[in-house]
Amino acid sequence: MPLLGRYRFSFDTWRILEIEESYLEESEEIGDPDIELKEWEPLEGIPCEDVDVVFVDGIRRTENLIYVEDEEGNFSEGAFVSLGAGALYMRYGRTNPAHESFQNFLIRRFLFLSKGLEIEEKSVTIEVGESRLEFFIEEAKKEISPYVNEVMARLESKVAEEAFRSRKPKLMITDGTVHYSAKVKELPFVGYVKKHKRRYVPNERSWIFRELGLGQRTPIVLIHSQPTFEGEGAKSFDKFTWYVRISEDEGISGVARLEVTAGIGLKRAKEIADLTAWLVPKFASTEFSDRRAPQNLLPIKHLENALRRRLGSQTLIRRALLSKLRP
Repeated sequence: MPLLGRYRFSFDTWRILEIEESYLEESEEIGDPDIELKEWEPLEGIPCEDVDVVFVDGIRRTENLIYVEDEEGNFSEGAFVSLGAGALYMRYGRTNPAHESFQNFLIRRFLFLSKGLEIEEKSVTIEVGESRLEFFIEEAKKEISPYVNEVMARLESKVAEEAFRSRKPKLMITDGTVHYSAKVKELPFVGYVKKHKRRYVPNERSWIFRELGLGQRTPIVLIHSQPTFEGEGAKSFDKFTWYVRISEDEGISGVARLEVTAGIGLKRAKEIADLTAWLVPKFASTEFSDRRAPQNLLPIKHLENALRRRLGSQTLIRRALLSKLRP
């Protein structure tokens, strides 16, 4: 076995670490469903010509798992992981060249190791063609899979903040829930949640999903956010949330949920909700172009593809890791 500091390690060449995203979906309670309207009805989106919008997303990929063995023969896991986050800038109604639209890409690579291992090395560097890739060694404060998601969330937040400061867009849409850092810095980020693991509309008002037409939204609901993970960006705080009909699909399958931190105020939240109800359906994907249609928005899809290209070839990276680290 090759050595990593005073530890021996071996590659798990066939199994891939399943990094679950579901933990990022927060455990929330409905605070006030009447904060915008007491008598509910579908609300029309409000057009805004020449609106500029920035989409932010990130991807994560496991390059290789390893087993780490100490002097007493105890085993623990580690993972070489590549992370990427980026922003896609668009102005609605204008031509958006790719070299101007794709912004603020960040690629980070890590060797995550289980807690308690004493490794003096700071990183592992490999050569892939003419490129040198550096995997920074970091101790996972918990199970590796959820810890990767925490690091990913911080990376996305950094990209989102940089893009917002430099572009000052009318609308900033981040893929997934809004995190605590947005509240602290009073940033009007819009969390776009594709999966419906919970419903934040009272049972007696669930009829609204049958009544919503394309480009319409539900009234805003105040919810109390209770994150299910620890670390930066995981504190409890209130949010405003609403649902938008983004396709003609029946029921909730053609609906997406959006949210903002309640710290921006109800008036600003209503402006954003009205704008998203009009704009977001225009970016909805279709079944022939995306198996995650309609919720996976086309700009998000193109951003993910651009990020995957920047991660490089997984086959070549795995081959380089095996070549460098095997005796």
